[in-house]
Amino acid sequence: MRRRNSYSYKGSYGKGYRRSSYSSYGSYGRRNSSGLKIIIIILICLLLAGGGVFAAAYFGLFGDSFRIGKETEKNSSSQKTESSQQSSKDEASKQEKKKEPEGKWIENVYLYGTSAFEPFNEYEAASKEYAKTINSIRKELDEKINVYTMLAPSHSLSGLPDKYKNQIGSDEKKSIEKTYAAIDKKVRCINVCDTLQKHSGEYTYFRTDTNWTALGAYYAYEQFCKSAETECIDLKKLESGKIEGFKGSLFAATVTDEKPDGNEVLAQNPDSVVYYKTNGYCRLLENGESEDREVTMIAEFASGSNAYSAFIWGNNPYMKIETEVDTDRKLCIIKDSFGCAFAPFTASAFKEVFVVDPAYYEGNILDYIKENNYTDVLILNSSSTANTAERVNELKTIL
Repeated sequence: MRRRNSYSYKGSYGKGYRRSSYSSYGSYGRRNSSGLKIIIIILICLLLAGGGVFAAAYFGLFGDSFRIGKETEKNSSSQKTESSQQSSKDEASKQEKKKEPEGKWIENVYLYGTSAFEPFNEYEAASKEYAKTINSIRKELDEKINVYTMLAPSHSLSGLPDKYKNQIGSDEKKSIEKTYAAIDKKVRCINVCDTLQKHSGEYTYFRTDTNWTALGAYYAYEQFCKSAETECIDLKKLESGKIEGFKGSLFAATVTDEKPDGNEVLAQNPDSVVYYKTNGYCRLLENGESEDREVTMIAEFASGSNAYSAFIWGNNPYMKIETEVDTDRKLCIIKDSFGCAFAPFTASAFKEVFVVDPAYYEGNILDYIKENNYTDVLILNSSSTANTAERVNELKTIL
């Protein structure tokens, strides 16, 4: 009965597992079932043995690679950490280098980095009188003559951080604006403060002298051309020259009995005087001379502490420049030392340029302007000298 039940698992027509297996092998399958089991066991053993060999071979061959990979990953992580640490150190080093230098007084000047600065001190009474004098000059001249004025800011305005400007002097920009506000509207005031601050990262002022460089003067000249409505010469088209080793008035101020060689920082960072050549026939009246003489516009032989005198031979009674520019316009520049580097550029736009310094000129400047039919007059001084009674009195001699 047990055998029949096994046979007929799903009835006489069932296709159950036992019926199917039984039918497939028949009586032969029953007789050889023990041998089949043995074969299956052998096969399983072979498979297990093969798997063990394979596993041993696999881990033997690739175990080192696995370990190397792990080690490489570990080393890579370590290198990244070291690289990150080095980057942090490099960044810290850069920040240290970028650290703002401290401003300080040395001898008679203010030192910031490798540059000396002249402090600006407002003298309100003088600046008001300066504005009145400009207005008087305007009234003395025919209304057809264009009158301009420009106050050249000191290096302190564009070269020093605000916190140091406040420590060493007055608000220069505000002072210039107040002076301009007091000048007659018929005078064209040319404010170059923003222009020079825009170019503060460039070599626009000397490190060892109070004056601007030719580049600084050129940026101011561009603003003058806009106001005067004249063509501005391209600086790149001009032939240039250079005088090395210039140590100017601010360096000289650091020379004392205790320090006959002057300040060490400034001594090790002298200036270069770069000049640009424009065309013109020049006659110069030098200090102490009674007659003018023909000269070149640039005194290329100037050197040492006098190198700034390369520009129109420095501060003298006058230089008259005649050009071949096709125009009837003639310019008179009434200036202090800042006008020296500025004047050569104007020879590119005017038929004649008369550069005069009232500190040395003994003639009547206004009469000269009228008699020689000058069309334009520019009064150019530094904001520092415009705040001194001395300069105001020198300008008054014009009247």
